[in-house]
Amino acid sequence: AGEKVVDRGWNWAVNARQCGSAIKPVSTYAPALDDGTINGATAIDDYPVMVLNGSAYPKNSNGRYMGLTPLHTAIARSTNTCAVRVVQEYGTGRSYDFMTNKLGFTTLTFQDSQQVGNMALGGFEKGVTTEEMAAGFATFVNEGVYTKPRTFVRVEDANGNVILENEAQSNVAIKNTTAAIMNKLLQEVARVGTGNEAQFSGMHIAGKTGSTNSNKDRYFAGYTPYYSCAVWAGYEHNQRIVASGNPCSAIFRKVMSAIHEDLPDKDFFSCSGVTSVTVCADSGLLASEYCTMDVRGSRAYSALCATDNVPT
Repeated sequence: AGEKVVDRGWNWAVNARQCGSAIKPVSTYAPALDDGTINGATAIDDYPVMVLNGSAYPKNSNGRYMGLTPLHTAIARSTNTCAVRVVQEYGTGRSYDFMTNKLGFTTLTFQDSQQVGNMALGGFEKGVTTEEMAAGFATFVNEGVYTKPRTFVRVEDANGNVILENEAQSNVAIKNTTAAIMNKLLQEVARVGTGNEAQFSGMHIAGKTGSTNSNKDRYFAGYTPYYSCAVWAGYEHNQRIVASGNPCSAIFRKVMSAIHEDLPDKDFFSCSGVTSVTVCADSGLLASEYCTMDVRGSRAYSALCATDNVPT
């Protein structure tokens, strides 16, 4: 903000930067849920996918591997191994096609489409723009319909004649049931997971954090039932960001709490075609009575699934 000092200057919002794990919902989990590669209760093995030169890949930010992990926990903790396993099963090329054809991403490259780490973990050749990330995440609010971002709707002259018309361009990206499940999963991320710093009171909030190696980029893409907002923090030339917590979550909270000051809290949309099922956290299958008797305590929990894609 402040006095304008340049025309046609660098616009950070439409230039590609690295988003890290913030990509997982749009590159991996939403498309894999949508086509049935996984369901809302799937257990994914948090275990190295491969060992390269004696070093396990991929690493998780906590440096640990936890074994079979329910989908909601894998997303809330941003477990890298689980994202890589899902994108391997779904297909990196299909993930690339989904993001470019259904969600309007324009800066991905052929190199990205071949690499499991790029598509699952967001370490892209060029990166993504915050504008495209905000639009991609808005798909979850809008019942699975993606709308291309636009900065103006129309221009009229002094007599009210329309000089420029800029109509909305939309397409169905995912089923409304997939969007409903993603809303539930990403609310957990913002409530108790890596995105909890983005919370402000009196509003339903969902979203996903991201960071790159050595914290040279930080990210938060999130939304409410009213607005979607993506925030990148970093330097023009890669330097480590030293901050307590995630500065992007803090910016999201400050900007969005101001925007929502006079808006009543409301929930995300509901739809038919989803059902809550009681499943076992370790198998992802329907819970038997024995799931509640585990020595660690009950392993049964309730997962939201598409009715046509429930575990047996």
